[in-house]
Amino acid sequence: MLNLKDKKEEILDLWQDKIFETYPVKPSIPEIVGYVEECTEKIFDKIIDVYNGGSFEGVEEAVDDLMRYLAVDAKLTPGQSVGYILFLKELILKKFSPSFEEFLKIDNIIDRLACMAFDMYSKCREHIYELRLEQKEEEKRMLERVIYFAEVSKTAKHLNIDPIDDVDAD
Repeated sequence: MLNLKDKKEEILDLWQDKIFETYPVKPSIPEIVGYVEECTEKIFDKIIDVYNGGSFEGVEEAVDDLMRYLAVDAKLTPGQSVGYILFLKELILKKFSPSFEEFLKIDNIIDRLACMAFDMYSKCREHIYELRLEQKEEEKRMLERVIYFAEVSKTAKHLNIDPIDDVDAD
């Protein structure tokens, strides 16, 4: 049986470095770094727990938080974002020499987390697109009002009417 706790810090450091490597410079804002570190630690702790017979219950929030962070990065594809979860397999293989059965157990745990991550990532991206659509619709309404007032002003000028007085009369 693998003792994942023995290499936890080393694996977490490598995993977090992998997540931040897409940036030219590692984010220097402590809140961002701390947020990712907290998410990855909670996820890895849950992997240890499930590997030792525990359940997946309670990991959803940490996976969701990590996927929300990754979903707002327009440079990352869904595959790249979920790939950060799958990268844990590579790290565990490099740090341990698991038997076939041990690897299958870890493989299944990480695959389940990756599926969960994909679902959460998709929901986050969908929400982002909904917000963008709402923003575009609001911009469209504002432009329509500008056009309307420009037309009213043009018509009022043509009829020698003060458009401000006409609007106030309503």
